[in-house]
Amino acid sequence: MLLVLGAIVLLALLVLNVNRTILSSTDNTLQAQAITASSSVAQQTIDLIKSKSFDESTVNSAVTDINNFTSPASLGPESGETANSFNDVDDYKNYSTIVNTPRLGSISVLVNVGYVNANNVDVLVSSRTRMKRIEVKAKSIYLPDTLRLYYYSSY
Repeated sequence: MLLVLGAIVLLALLVLNVNRTILSSTDNTLQAQAITASSSVAQQTIDLIKSKSFDESTVNSAVTDINNFTSPASLGPESGETANSFNDVDDYKNYSTIVNTPRLGSISVLVNVGYVNANNVDVLVSSRTRMKRIEVKAKSIYLPDTLRLYYYSSY
């Protein structure tokens, strides 16, 4: 009788470990799919942004003086502009959207744009330069942390 009880306990432990392994594998699969989907959404956002002009002042003509670029404090969409009418990179500052996916639910996207110095692209600066950093953040409930992609636009 004691032998049968021991066998049942061992079988229960084995079943629990198998279930734990299956759940862990499912979590890893969902996380990998979330990384792939979020990277794709973030890259599509970057591709859209980089198809735009560097600055509002460069939409219709060339600019030689950087003082003609949008001031750092004024980066973002111009009055009355919506996402469908954005025409330059910095219009996407503070742009956010939610992309729904069939398997993973929603992926939220947030964009930040700012001037950077070519010598130190990790730090946003408060003056006009010939380079802007575009940071696209993607979040999903299946990601352990926010996914960040960067693109640098220069003029």
